[in-house]
Amino acid sequence: MVAAAATTKTKRRGWRRAGAVVAVLALLWVALSAKLFVWPARDPVAGAHADAVVVLNFSGPRWQVAEALARERAAPVMLVSVASVEWNCPRASFPGVRLQCFRPDPFSTMGEARYAAQQARQHDWHSLILVTSLPQATRARVRVERCFSGSVQVVVARPPLATFAYDVVYEWGALAKALIWQRSC
Repeated sequence: MVAAAATTKTKRRGWRRAGAVVAVLALLWVALSAKLFVWPARDPVAGAHADAVVVLNFSGPRWQVAEALARERAAPVMLVSVASVEWNCPRASFPGVRLQCFRPDPFSTMGEARYAAQQARQHDWHSLILVTSLPQATRARVRVERCFSGSVQVVVARPPLATFAYDVVYEWGALAKALIWQRSC
């Protein structure tokens, strides 16, 4: 009977420790998610200036931020990543800003970073402003800074709240891929 009571206490203690470890890991995951994907390092839109603006994965909220930068003449060139240059390139015109659409190869943040760096070398650019979504900001900065040695500012657009949880989970996998398996430009 005494042995059974001791075994029960030991099991309870083990479950408590396991629960505490799971709770600490969950809190760590939430804190890291917040730092990397909810409040990442980013730069303000107002007053930003560079040799080119690079709009990653052109879409609604990102395009609105890009338009604000174009109206402020933040850069003389705006590179816009699109699925199809013929069908998806925005039909916009901004005085003093040349709009250039491109389809990255591969069609990913890595492809966008490579294209932006190649254009920077070709045109002797020393600074870029990246326009991306809030959850993608950390990974986009990592990818572009691997390919481009100049100054990189990251300006973000807020994604729809309905997709935010999915975006954070996706970004964990995508950031792990960028940091572990695809470590080069």
